[in-house]
Amino acid sequence: MADGGDSRLDLDRLFGHFERKVFPLHGTFLLGELALFSFTGIVATGIFLGLFYEPSTTTVTVNGEELPAAYASVLQLNGLAIGQLVRRIHHWSAHIMLATLVVHMARVYVTGAYREPRDINWLIGTGLLGLTVLAAFVGYLLPFDQFAVTATAIGYQIATSVPWVGQDLANLVFAGPFPNPQTVPRFYTLHILLIPAALVGLISVHLLLILKIKHTQDPGITGRLKQQAGSVKKGLVGIPMWPEQVVVMIGVFFAYATGVTLLAAFVPVHPIEVYGPPGGSTPAVKPDWYLLWVYGILRVMPPVDVTIFGGTIGARFLAGVVVPGVVGGAIASVPIVDKLVTGSEVDDRDYTSIEHPFDRPGRTAIGIGAAAFFVVTAVAGYYTELGIPGNTMRALIVFVPPAVGLVAYLGIKERFATRTPETPSTVEEEH
Repeated sequence: MADGGDSRLDLDRLFGHFERKVFPLHGTFLLGELALFSFTGIVATGIFLGLFYEPSTTTVTVNGEELPAAYASVLQLNGLAIGQLVRRIHHWSAHIMLATLVVHMARVYVTGAYREPRDINWLIGTGLLGLTVLAAFVGYLLPFDQFAVTATAIGYQIATSVPWVGQDLANLVFAGPFPNPQTVPRFYTLHILLIPAALVGLISVHLLLILKIKHTQDPGITGRLKQQAGSVKKGLVGIPMWPEQVVVMIGVFFAYATGVTLLAAFVPVHPIEVYGPPGGSTPAVKPDWYLLWVYGILRVMPPVDVTIFGGTIGARFLAGVVVPGVVGGAIASVPIVDKLVTGSEVDDRDYTSIEHPFDRPGRTAIGIGAAAFFVVTAVAGYYTELGIPGNTMRALIVFVPPAVGLVAYLGIKERFATRTPETPSTVEEEH
């Protein structure tokens, strides 16, 4: 029967093709696998958590105390033998996935691996990063403690700040004025169904495009092979998927599983018992690192109040919508801007070879300046605690990123002006 199935589906040919798929040798190319394993960890632990979570704000009585059902269900989960451990693994897996996506995109950026024909995958990667942040944000509310409600209220205020359509937009996303009994069920559906489905779709397309277009590689690898062998064919140098790459991926998975379990065992997360159920008090709220930069901009944005055709453009809209929108648009448009600046076309070199970051000092300096922007705006989230005057913090946000980028550019140009780029050469996959 197995032979008959293989005959109908031609599985031998399919598996044979994937077995011969070549993977690059450099360790940074494993970042994508680490992000994928983190996502599977999020899904697996999320299924467990979903068995006990009640997405409702209906009042229930627990030990003589009236509590929202969502909050009470998380308390019950924490009381399970492994409930709190699984919840922490879910939390830290999300952080690992986000951090890995950021580093992965940074690697793609500084090596120019976003160039055509991989520009579509760059857009998909940008979408994956944005959706992952969105999933984390809507997940903020689900414990439904005072911290969660306060943090989500900031997002609601940003949504209502959009001129002309803000209230309607906020009502659509938050199921009406926040807080209300329908917000938790809506966010729960977004968190466990709609956003994960979109992530699975984008991940699938991303992987298919990688199989179709193939990975990039360092031209120095094939250059050295050419010197050793005298001549090489065209294509990609690396190890085959079976068995070598599979063994490497298994190692990466166990490294992830070990690391996230240790984090979950020793580093606590979001103690809902400390904050308590929603009440009249408003605790001091600082978002996690991936949203801290937006929060920092919100804190230091000077007052703005401009009315145009009945719509008000305010500081909250500029800091919470316009600036993040510009940043996201800038990231997504990197391949287009690069092509306009360099005028490069797809050729044998662009198709398979990455560029050394020091061969493109302008691009690398822009990336370093952008990193400085995110660091400085994140610091702005704590500027009063650090004793930094508001005007000083605003000046730092404006001047530090371009200054850091300029210093990086001049340093790379001076130190590596005499660097000779590797002559590109490629090796064919074995078929």
